[in-house]
Amino acid sequence: MPGLFITGTDTNVGKTLVTAGIAAYLRECGIDAAVMKPVESGCRRGVSSGDSAYLKKISRSSEPLNRINTYAFQAPLAPSVAAELEGVKISFKRIHTAFRHLERRHSFVLVEGAGGVAVPLGPRQSVADLIASLKIPTLLVARMALGTLNHSFLTLEYLRQRRIPVVGVVFNCTERRLDASAKYNLQTFQERSPVPVWGVVKHVGKIHHREEILEKIQSGIGPALEAYFEVK
Repeated sequence: MPGLFITGTDTNVGKTLVTAGIAAYLRECGIDAAVMKPVESGCRRGVSSGDSAYLKKISRSSEPLNRINTYAFQAPLAPSVAAELEGVKISFKRIHTAFRHLERRHSFVLVEGAGGVAVPLGPRQSVADLIASLKIPTLLVARMALGTLNHSFLTLEYLRQRRIPVVGVVFNCTERRLDASAKYNLQTFQERSPVPVWGVVKHVGKIHHREEILEKIQSGIGPALEAYFEVK
């Protein structure tokens, strides 16, 4: 597979952190992994910033931001709404062209989605439609907190109905202090889901140092990454 789509059970679950961390880790392992954020909203003056800039910085990508990010919208709203406000129609063809460019130049492409899989990208298009059109599997990022089981199972069922393959689930600790549910979430999920858990990424502080992110990725999901990407 030339690519992997990183999606989440919700917004602010840590998709960008996990995507950037995986890319950085793979590059440290000698795998030329590219990063891509096709659609981003909440950008200042409609210029790629935020998540896309973070992906570039942490992964140390040599690609310019306009190669990493295809659509940058100013309003911090769902992509379809933000696009409509600017009179723009999100084109999957344009995203595919950007993806194929990165695919030709790099060994692997990590694509980060916007929000969850049902987030609309247009009147009749969603993030799930984009994943299906790219024909690459997905990795699900879930928040390690109360409510994550419901969110995770619903997302996986939605992807199953869309016949989109899911290679694994990463639980991300978005808070330093975990609530009581964290002790049981992992065990309960593993007992009920056929999708493997790649691991748990521990909380990363407010100042995201690349070295700290690499350490948390390696200790949390390193073995799963090495197995999936066949790191020698």
